[in-house]
Amino acid sequence: MDRLQLKTDAKAAMQQANPHPVLVTLVYIVVVFAVEMIVSMVSGFSTLFSALAYDSSAAAVMAAGMAIPMILLSLVVSMAMSILQLGYTGYCLRVINRHPAGISDLFGYARYFLKAWGLTIVIGIFVFLWSLLFYIPGIIAMYRYSMAYYILAEDPEKGIMECIEESKTMMIGHKLDKFVLDLSFILWLMLVAVTCGIAALYVTPYMGITQAAFYNSLKYGYGGYQTGYTTGGYQQGYNPNFQQGGYQQYNPNVQQGGYQQYNPNMQQGSYQAYDSPQQGAYQQGYNADQPNGYQQDYSNSQQGNGSDI
Repeated sequence: MDRLQLKTDAKAAMQQANPHPVLVTLVYIVVVFAVEMIVSMVSGFSTLFSALAYDSSAAAVMAAGMAIPMILLSLVVSMAMSILQLGYTGYCLRVINRHPAGISDLFGYARYFLKAWGLTIVIGIFVFLWSLLFYIPGIIAMYRYSMAYYILAEDPEKGIMECIEESKTMMIGHKLDKFVLDLSFILWLMLVAVTCGIAALYVTPYMGITQAAFYNSLKYGYGGYQTGYTTGGYQQGYNPNFQQGGYQQYNPNVQQGGYQQYNPNMQQGSYQAYDSPQQGAYQQGYNADQPNGYQQDYSNSQQGNGSDI
């Protein structure tokens, strides 16, 4: 797997993204920091109240009274962190696929909070159980399930175990590739430490978007690319049927017709186009049976008038 190509694509995607991933990452880090601060403040108040109680029995009662709120708060925080993690994963996928992506994507999976939370818990349990056999099996398990978040972010309708099983299948023979890719960021992580975390504003999205490119390369094969315009906006992503320069473009809203341009076997300039506005059509494409490999065809034209693109 070409790590340089994955990183180059990630850098290009970051430059094209609007707003810039650094801004989105800043919001992400601030929200995560705020959640952690709330937990720390509540824990600090609980400790302070217990220390102010001179009577040991009163301290025990107060500690018991604070236990339930702390447990509930921990559950809420873990849910929130799971939603944010899944949201940032989905954001990185949208950036690498050149979809419109912004700050709102961080909270785009809020209605799937139970599934996001459940996936985090199940993966945590599996990794913990494997870690009981010493650390190496736990690390391997962590890489085995590492694609589950991307799978869920791409299709939130999938079940928790379905995402885990699909991740296990995808990572067969690629766990070492993922490990080496992670290891290649060691200097960037050192830069984060040297700059007291400031460099994380760039390193975090750079790593996340590169990991999203890694996921795409596993699922679709690197290089498959698809673009199109839909009613909801501009869409651009990987196309598993892309071969040697095949290109696809589609617009279903062109005068009750559509525009399509696609040739999966495009070689040495072969070209195909199709447009059907107003019940007319013009077709131009490659024909291997013709001496020059080129074919033109007019069909369904009104009163002999061809519709050109």
